[in-house]
Parts: sequence; C-alpha cells; structure tokens
Amino acid sequence: MAERLILHIGTQKSGTTYLQRILENLSPQLRKKGVLYPIRLVGKKSVLNHEAAAYGLLGTAAFPWVPPHRAQAQADAWASLVEKVRRWDGTAIVSGEALSVIGADSAARLVESLGVERTQIVITARDLGRVLPSSWQQHIRNGRSTTFTSYLKQLQRLRGEGGPAERRAEWERDPEQTFWRAYAIGALASRWAPLAESVHVVGVPRRGGDPDELWHRFIRAVGIDDVAPRTPPAVDTVAANVGITEPETLVLASLNRALDATDLVESRRRAIRGRIVREAFVPRAERGRRVTLPPEWGPIVSTWASDDLEELLTGGAHLEGDPADLLVEPDAIGSGQHSAEEIADAAGVALALLGAAIPEEQPEPDRGRRRP
Repeated sequence: MAERLILHIGTQKSGTTYLQRILENLSPQLRKKGVLYPIRLVGKKSVLNHEAAAYGLLGTAAFPWVPPHRAQAQADAWASLVEKVRRWDGTAIVSGEALSVIGADSAARLVESLGVERTQIVITARDLGRVLPSSWQQHIRNGRSTTFTSYLKQLQRLRGEGGPAERRAEWERDPEQTFWRAYAIGALASRWAPLAESVHVVGVPRRGGDPDELWHRFIRAVGIDDVAPRTPPAVDTVAANVGITEPETLVLASLNRALDATDLVESRRRAIRGRIVREAFVPRAERGRRVTLPPEWGPIVSTWASDDLEELLTGGAHLEGDPADLLVEPDAIGSGQHSAEEIADAAGVALALLGAAIPEEQPEPDRGRRRP
C-alpha cells in the first residue's frame, strides 16, 4: 500500500497538461526516489494522466459528457491504477483535470477506492480573469456561437445568490453546475477537505515571471521538492491547448452559426473547425489580441474572484503562491471595442484554407465552333 497519495486536481487551463507531461518525463527518475506517477500504454500511445481511468469508476453520473460505453471501457484501467497504487510503498501521484467537476459523493467514492490512508489534495487553479475568456473561446471551439456577454450572463445565473454554504449546496444538487464546481476555488477546496489530511492550492503565476515558477510551486505543494529537479525537462505543448484570439473566436462563432444552417453532420463540422484552428489560426504571426473580459463585466468577475479567494483563505487550505494570482488583473479587462481589420484578417485566412481544399475546376471540353 502506498504510504502517501497525492491526488492532483488540475482545473482546466491551469497548466495541468504541462505538469503531467513533466511528471511523465520524470517518471523513471522519480520511481528511483520513491515517487510513483503511473503511466499506461494504449497501443503505442502513453496515457499521461488518470482522468479517463476515473471514468471507469464513476461513469456517466459523475462525468455527464462521457457515454456509458466509454466509461465501461475504462473499468479495467481504473482497476489497474488502483492495483499499482496499492502495490507501491512510497508516495503515489494521481492526476486528472475532470476530477474538479465531480460532486462530493463521487469524490468520496474515488478516494475510498484508492484506499490510501494518508491522502493529500493538491489543486492547481487560475484566476477567473483568465479562466472565463479561455472557457468561452473553448465553448466556441466546441461548436457554439454564444456571444461572450450571453455566456457570462448564463454563468451569473448559475452562480446564484446567497452565501458560500448556500451556493455550494446548490452547485452540489444541480448536475449542470460543472463550471462553478470546478472554478469556484474556495468551494472546490472545501468539497475535498473532509477526504484528506490536507488541501494545497497552487495558483498559476502571472505572466512575465519565471517560466518554471508553476513547477516550483507544484513540487513544494506535493512535497517532492527534495527529490524532483528544480529545472524541469522541456516538454511540448499540445496544439489543442493553444488558445485562439478574440478576432479568431468571433470568426469561428460566425462560422458555427453558418454551419448550423447546413445539413452537414456534426463530425464534418468538427473537422472543419479543427482544421481552421490548427492550420489557419494557430500558425499565424499576427493573430490579434487575446480574449478579454467585456469592460462592464470586469467589476462583477472581480467580485466573484475576491469572494472565492476569501472562502479559500478562511477554509483552512494551504495556498502555494501569491494570493493576488487568483484575483482579476487589470489587463484581463478589455475595452469592448473589436478591431474590424483583425476580424477580417482572421476570416481571410480561414477562407483561404477552405478555398485551397476546393478541387480545381476542369476546363470545358472544346466542342468546336458552333455553326451560324
């Protein structure tokens, strides 16, 4: 049985894949020093996190977007992960993004299944000023066409009124509350606290600092800074994790509206969007400005972030990093004005990519001159 379990709950857009890739790279080295980060192979591809395996334990009830057949297919993967943790006699690290959205009952079931008495929760989190723009553009990449303002209004309604305890209870009851279960950091820490001997929250550092600071904070929170290298190995970023800019998001939203009026199947629409993002948008040198909060929403989102941070700091969790990193910084709030030129440029490269896929027209056969 593992002496200690580190359960890493990496909220989306908080450097989770970056940390998991480093752990994957260092796995052989860490094993020699008593730290297990389990890696499994599916065919020739290594699976570097444990989210999909958790589908096999908790199923569609905990992860509504996962169809039953996919969850059932992961049952053996979860059983294998549990066996590896139980056979290890040092520290074991289990990591997954989607663990942030599961409710209290599912969280308790997961910890109980792993069965390690000394369990420590480590949460990586990003401020709402960066999370919300990133979440909206991902919403658009998934095929929606909702405006950013409408998207924020939906989240405002879902956030609800009342104090922290009342909001947490509502988020727990409603299966559609995946966003606030994951990103209201104080509530997230409170949900997992009864299941562990400690909860550590690692805030993603602001831009412009030491590029390795997130790794430094993470290994301190996990308690492996004495065995893990301070300078992490270089890892590739996944193209799908590269965000799109504001002009690109607006163009993609318009494209989604146009595709909705066609009879193309969803798989075809998804292929079109994916190719535009990967081959037209991401490689561009001049991509326009990043997505920022509309100016009228800046004070509202700032209040949400402040309330969540206060709940976190008064709830007994250990915060690794500067508390200000979890607040909304001024440059996360935009002017509300869109550049028509930048939008046109993004539309142009998308059209050029799609146009290049059109077969070249063949000249009409010469049928000779018509007689008068």
